[in-house]
Amino acid sequence: MSLRCYPGIHTLVLAIAAVACFATGSIQAQSVLTIAGEEVSTEDFAHIFKKNNRDSVITDASLDEYMELFIDFKLKVQAAEDLGMDTATSFVNELAGYRKQLARPYLVDNELLDALVQEAYDRTTEEVRASHLLIKLSSDASPADTAVAWGKAMALKERILSGEDFAGIARSRGGSDDPSVKDNGGDLGWFSAFMMLYAFEDACFNASVGDVVGPIRTRYGYHIIKVTGKRAARGELRCAHIMIRPDDAKGGPDEAKTKIEALASELANGADFAELARQHSADQSSRTKGGELPWFGTGRMVESFEEAAFGLAEDGDISAPVETQYGWHIIKRLEYKPLASFEDSKRDLEKRLQRDSRSEKVRMSFIEKRKAEYGFAIDEKRFAQVVEATVVDSMLQELTVKKGPAKKAILTIGDEKVLVRDFVSFINAKRSRIDVNGQSAESLLRDALAQFGSDAVIDYEDARLEDKHNDFRLLMEEYHDGILLFELTDRKVWSRAVKDSSGLQAFWDEHQAEYQWKTRIDGRIFRCSNDTSAQRIMDVAAAGGDVETERREMVSENPLSITIEESRVEAGMNPVLDAAFEALGGTGITEFENIDGQLRFVEIRSITPPEQKTLDEARGKVIADFQDFLEKTWIAQLRTTYPFEINRAALHAIR
Repeated sequence: MSLRCYPGIHTLVLAIAAVACFATGSIQAQSVLTIAGEEVSTEDFAHIFKKNNRDSVITDASLDEYMELFIDFKLKVQAAEDLGMDTATSFVNELAGYRKQLARPYLVDNELLDALVQEAYDRTTEEVRASHLLIKLSSDASPADTAVAWGKAMALKERILSGEDFAGIARSRGGSDDPSVKDNGGDLGWFSAFMMLYAFEDACFNASVGDVVGPIRTRYGYHIIKVTGKRAARGELRCAHIMIRPDDAKGGPDEAKTKIEALASELANGADFAELARQHSADQSSRTKGGELPWFGTGRMVESFEEAAFGLAEDGDISAPVETQYGWHIIKRLEYKPLASFEDSKRDLEKRLQRDSRSEKVRMSFIEKRKAEYGFAIDEKRFAQVVEATVVDSMLQELTVKKGPAKKAILTIGDEKVLVRDFVSFINAKRSRIDVNGQSAESLLRDALAQFGSDAVIDYEDARLEDKHNDFRLLMEEYHDGILLFELTDRKVWSRAVKDSSGLQAFWDEHQAEYQWKTRIDGRIFRCSNDTSAQRIMDVAAAGGDVETERREMVSENPLSITIEESRVEAGMNPVLDAAFEALGGTGITEFENIDGQLRFVEIRSITPPEQKTLDEARGKVIADFQDFLEKTWIAQLRTTYPFEINRAALHAIR
């Protein structure tokens, strides 16, 4: 089925937003377009056009062409609004979800963000190796439990500082609570920025080799850390590999090792690495590309693979067979890339930071600055009344406050008063999740008020983003129109083309002559390591024998003796089959050819002449064409329903 039947919502909305950034807030004397009673200013249209044609020469023809696309877009959005789609609950909720995502960059301290991005870049230039002991502790642990965990951590640290073996302590009874300690003795291997929780990373990068630091608190508990190594970042590699995976149904580990050694021998004798990867590698994702893998650096591959790859000194170097938990590998270094510059890395680092625990540091800094900007204040008298009304035993009891104080403000943010009853509702909504752990009412409520106040400041700023940031307002308008366009187009075109079976059948009946099979070739491509192997398998194929059984026997004798590719495709889809068909003029077997050190021959088993496709065979293409038909028909209807007028003089004046 055509991918056009169900386009991705995120991709589509962004694409539409790029076409449709209509700045309704701009007021201009001259309009370039009047459509369905709405005027579009010349400046707004020029902004839209230039945003989507950055590198193009502006001509009258290009402006006219883009105007037609813009009109079609505006007509569809108008139709959606006339249907009330912009008031539907699903639309309102979806737009709110996008707004929440788009608002995030505006609700952080960008000055601190820039500093942390620079720090993160500096740390990507270095790699650290460390071991740790973990003493588990929940993030909401009581003071008593926290003190016990701290004491245990400090006792373990003293043992390490006194000279006891770190791994031995980690594995011992009462040592580390990290489940992986049995295998690694606490050794975490090499890592760089963003590969550990920020507090853990920060401690390691600020320590020297040999230092024992901690206890360091993270959401997992307390850590005692020993930094065991530091080195310059190794950059990234682009490599190719040949992987042989043990298969118990085909000889198991012994056969895999024999085959990887045979391949290593072939490479040592000058065989082409990419060709051997295509013929023999068990990695389906890379074999068609000659074994080529995506770029990788420290921590992205298993350690034994990484060490072997980074141990290759020059582009083109090939490793000895390397065993990992996935099987056997031979690695070829294709290209090395040193660490990127700060400018080239900055955007990616910003995205990673937003997903990292250090983002909370940026958020809290932003909140403190907004508190200062808006004159944030707590009414301590009202807070005391809430404390007095609170009952604490094994859990926080439901809180009620007299009507008078409930209607008084406990917080002031700018021109907004936040009432006691709102804070009470906040407490009662989350009280079942509050672990009292012996804390006083004042302590519990002070923590809750801090969280409530932070949320209130964010909400206050969030509600004012469109007024404070014009670019944010325009972005929200783009998403508003983009979602509407997606929903209505899905209803009128995409889903309809799939669900309207009678309409699709009628379209097929009228256009079926346009959907034909080309000549189809059914063949097998044989690649053999030598004359003997080639003649042996050719004799079986020519006699109509069991080729697969013969192939298995040959491979058991020599893993590299033969490969067979079977294919049934239209003419023009497989160059090897096309050439064989042209040479034979029909079915049969070609002569041997020496291709890259292998003997190749082709068997053409059958030829199917051109013929009419059935609807099921052509369904994907037919649905795509039916969608085009529906959209063109719909646009034609919209252009007769809604009036529009173009100011050509204003349009052509845009440069």
